Amino acid sequence: MKKYYNIEGLIRNGFKLSRDYEALDFSHAKFGDDAVQALVKSRSIKQLRRLTISGKKLTALSAQALAQSNSMPNLESLKLYKNNIGDEGMKYFAESDKLPRLKSFRLAWNDIGPEGAKHLAESPNFEALTSLALSENRIGDEGLKYLAESKNLSSLELIDLRKNQITDEGAKALAKSKYLPKLQTIDLSANALTQEGLNALAEFKIFNLIRARIGEEGTKLDLSNLHIGDVECKCIAECEELKDLTHLYLELNKITGKGMELLAGSEHLKNLTLLSLDRNKIGDEGFIHILKSESLQNLQVLMVENNGITDEGLKALCEEACMTYLLRLYIEENETTEEGFELLADPEHLQQLEYPEFEREEEMEEEEEEEEEFEDVEDIEEIEEEEDLDETEYESQ
Repeated sequence: MKKYYNIEGLIRNGFKLSRDYEALDFSHAKFGDDAVQALVKSRSIKQLRRLTISGKKLTALSAQALAQSNSMPNLESLKLYKNNIGDEGMKYFAESDKLPRLKSFRLAWNDIGPEGAKHLAESPNFEALTSLALSENRIGDEGLKYLAESKNLSSLELIDLRKNQITDEGAKALAKSKYLPKLQTIDLSANALTQEGLNALAEFKIFNLIRARIGEEGTKLDLSNLHIGDVECKCIAECEELKDLTHLYLELNKITGKGMELLAGSEHLKNLTLLSLDRNKIGDEGFIHILKSESLQNLQVLMVENNGITDEGLKALCEEACMTYLLRLYIEENETTEEGFELLADPEHLQQLEYPEFEREEEMEEEEEEEEEFEDVEDIEEIEEEEDLDETEYESQ
């Protein structure tokens, strides 16, 4: 095998280019298996945290060298895009306990198949791993099932499996996993998934989101601005872990009347006192589902601004003797009219109801009046200054 004599020079240049003694990127250097074998013996990389060697046709020999090296105990990110690591190379990594701090492992385009995924899944040495990129390989449904059933990847937050010959079968296996509680970012694009597989993934992610975001007391949950739609609403409605929830924030999503119907029928949301749905698409249909819901009758604060609600929704609020605990209704920026709001003045069950948007308008009017008064004061001061100047000019004469 060719000996590589100038590895220390390459390391020095690499540190100089990155301006960081914790990062090395050899993607633009002449670098093969022999260079990797020289690199891992260097004492200059003890502090290394991020290593990138992409597009160099590295084989399992490089994987073996990296996996068995004692020189990189602090390595957190290893990127080996576009090489030939293969299943054999994955076996070397899986058997290694030399990379205890590895958090990001990126092996796209490396001819890794189901066997390589199995080595990774069964290894006890990847407990710190939070990000795994295996796109453009041949993992398939079989390999994804190994990963889904792994008890060793519980810290994983992101997985990239683009273009891996995965079908709905693999997606549904991942969705059923109970061993990946932190996994939120899942990229299975450029695979053979139908809507069924995509829905399964959406359900998996929302359950993980709920578990990650709900507070210790289980009373408040913020799922705002997460592209949540009707499929996710079904999961929220069926989640038994929300039985003590009092505050649910769902603003800036894409929930329609259908999704709202699912939430309104939930047996697990009976303790809600605050529900925020600003900037969704629930319309009159969704608003009326809320009003008629037996589960949501304890609501005290309801936020439905910018949802396409019309006077029809306001009329339903007047006619339904419900929501007797409701104290505040945020409903501006909809398609309602003044005539619609006038209907709310008469029903007895709405006498305690406040509309904060009206208060805001009154406050704005008060602020404008104060500004006008302030402007008047400024005018008086200017007049006084002019008078003082006149007196000064008169005295100088």
